[in-house]
Order: sequence, then C-alpha cells, then structure tokens
Amino acid sequence: MQPQHSNNTTALAPWWLPIALTNGQCWQYTVGPLILFLQRLPTEWLLGYTIQSEQEERYQLASQQAERLPQLDNLQRFVFRESPAQFCLTPKLLDRPVVVKTRTKISIPPAQQAVFYISSPVMVEVNVLQPQCNLTNISSQRLSDTWFGPSTLHGELCYADKTQARHNRQEIPARPHRAVTAITIENNADTMLELDKLSIPVPYLALYGLHDGTLWTDPITLQHDGNLALTRFKITKQLPAGVTAAARVAEPRQHIEKQGLFRAFTGMFND
Repeated sequence: MQPQHSNNTTALAPWWLPIALTNGQCWQYTVGPLILFLQRLPTEWLLGYTIQSEQEERYQLASQQAERLPQLDNLQRFVFRESPAQFCLTPKLLDRPVVVKTRTKISIPPAQQAVFYISSPVMVEVNVLQPQCNLTNISSQRLSDTWFGPSTLHGELCYADKTQARHNRQEIPARPHRAVTAITIENNADTMLELDKLSIPVPYLALYGLHDGTLWTDPITLQHDGNLALTRFKITKQLPAGVTAAARVAEPRQHIEKQGLFRAFTGMFND
C-alpha cells in the first residue's frame, strides 16, 4: 500500500501508509524539508536523511524509488536475522511545548476572544513492520531551543518557531510536515492582552491525519485571567470541521493535570 507521489502543495496525500521494499531496493521520501533514504538488504535496513535549509522548498511531498543510497554522514545500519519487508513513517507531535513568535503583535481587548490557526513541525517516527520495530525518530524541521518563563529558575525548555498566527482557516498553506492547532484565546481580564509569543502545549495533544495529507491536533482554549504567570488551558472536545476521531494517528505524549494550568504567555515581552 503506497501513497500517491506528488510535489504539488495543494494535492497532498497521506505519507504515513506502509511501503514494502524488495531486497536491495532503495526508497527516497521527502516530507517538507526532510529527505529520508532507506534501503532494505537481506539482513539489514540502511537509513540516512538530510534536512533542507529554511530557504529551500519546505512544502514538498514525494515518495519514490531511488537508484542508490547516497553518501550520508548520518547513515545507520539496523541488523536483523531476516529483514522485515515493510517500513512505515508515522508523524508524532514534538516532546516539548513549541514557543511561536508571531510576525505581528496581536492585541485582544477585554472580554473578547479570538481563534488562531498555528502550525508546528512534527517528528517522523521510522518503523519497520512484521514484526514492528522503531528504528529512529527524526525532527522534520530544525528548531532551536528556547527557555520560556519569567526567569531562569521558573519556566521550561521549549522549541522555538515563528508563525503567521492565521485567523482564517482558508489561509493555512498545505504543508505535510506541520500539524495545525486551532487555538482559542479568551481574554477574561479587564486590560488589553498583547502578545507576540505564545507557547503551544503540543505534548498534551493528539494528532490527526486526514486523507488529503494534512495534519491537525486537538483544538485548545487558553483563558487569560490577568495573571501572566499561569494560563488556564483546556482541550476542546469539538474537533475542527473535517477532522474525526477515526483519523487519529498518534496519542498525546502527556496527560493534562486536573487544574489545567499552563505557562502560555509568561515572558512574552522578553526576547
């Protein structure tokens, strides 16, 4: 069972379906900036990858046979008594929150709320099947580390990214390596909420993969009550239009605590 091959950003296809290789066959998979190479041998699987820079094409999706395995510094060998015939790539959300810096400052007046569609890159879990064995996990995009909190003593280590914080779902570009989160921000304080950084708690969210190749997470609501230290966070029960529970491809890495408090806005005025 193989996905359709496409380089068209508007005609994606699920890239998490199994693929069978014959002995000696090489395969190249491109998911956004990640280019992955695999080869099956009688008692081994070989795996290597490269990640394109920010300036290069990041929306590409391609799955095709390769003539040979390229010379890669990170090439790995996985040895079996008899190599499994199939491999499968599985998208997973990142293991830390993602702090996104909006390209324009956002202001939400008192007693108002707004919905934003913000995407974050996924990890790619590489498995062989029958029997299933996880070979490696690769980030589809290079992200830097950032500390998010009011001080070096209070906060947590996160990944840093940038976003357009789109207000209209129709404006979301089709990108196979990024999962979209619908975020409702409620300003329950009596002052203007101004933000240019936002922390997305992706380890608490499930991941959904649609037939068109797009990825979505559980929607979330962030409630701002005037305290920048902690924000009330809840996972919205109603999934975005077109997303169903049957499309779930990955469970949350962590489960939310009962009080549902999360550092979403703290430190947003500090670069």
